[in-house]
Amino acid sequence: MEKHELMKILVLIESVYPEFTVRDETVENWFAVCREMDYPLVMKKLSAHIRKSPYPPLMAEIAAYDEDDSTIEREGLLLEEEGWIRTKHDRLLPKEPPQMPWQNEYFAGL
Repeated sequence: MEKHELMKILVLIESVYPEFTVRDETVENWFAVCREMDYPLVMKKLSAHIRKSPYPPLMAEIAAYDEDDSTIEREGLLLEEEGWIRTKHDRLLPKEPPQMPWQNEYFAGL
């Protein structure tokens, strides 16, 4: 998405939701996140949001990416996130479950 397209989106949001005000930092923050998004898809989601919600949208609510460009990137992010969760979860588990003396005797007889 180009910056002028983002400006159209922000002006539309501001015109529909008077409590939403666009400032310089708003534009820069949104553009940092939205530059990879697909403008027509975002506009479609924004239109749907405007029809159903009395509140201005969050970026996540109108985020839309071109499937061809971002599928691999998003899958990579999911794998990274899953790895992080797995690492964090595994770190909390004991390395090896403790063996009770009776278990050693029981398993030795098998």
